[in-house]
Amino acid sequence: MPYANLTPVFTDAQLQLALQQINDCRTQLPFLVNLTPKERTGYLRLGTNAAAFFSKAINHCQNNPHLIPPFLALAEWQNDHEVYKRLEVLLAQVRVLEQAIADTVIALRQENTVAATTFYKTVKIAATQNVPGTDTIINDLQPMLPGIKTNRKPKNAKAEATKQEV
Repeated sequence: MPYANLTPVFTDAQLQLALQQINDCRTQLPFLVNLTPKERTGYLRLGTNAAAFFSKAINHCQNNPHLIPPFLALAEWQNDHEVYKRLEVLLAQVRVLEQAIADTVIALRQENTVAATTFYKTVKIAATQNVPGTDTIINDLQPMLPGIKTNRKPKNAKAEATKQEV
């Protein structure tokens, strides 16, 4: 999965700026809440009809003020609804950004994997030619590779051990 056009430039300074901008965004939203898992699931779910339901209900309240219960603050509800709509727009953009970052991380992880395993295989070939220092590199990298264990017995070792016991 090499990407010929993937030659990213993202410096430490750019990372710090992006992190600062994320913090600035969070500062602009001091009212954000942190729900518990129980709170996340403990309410009526309206699905895709939620936004339309909210808008129509507010519209009916505005057109029928005599039906609004005295304990329902319409102005606060209208504010909550407007903030909800703005945050939905922001959330959609954050999700697009999150997906783009996640995809890029996956692509870069794959490119790093290809480069690192290519180097490792080259070092292993060099080790067969007794190139100095290759054993140290192999011993350092090999434990991190999945499925390759340094203390693994050969497949026939179990059969050989059984023969010796008999």
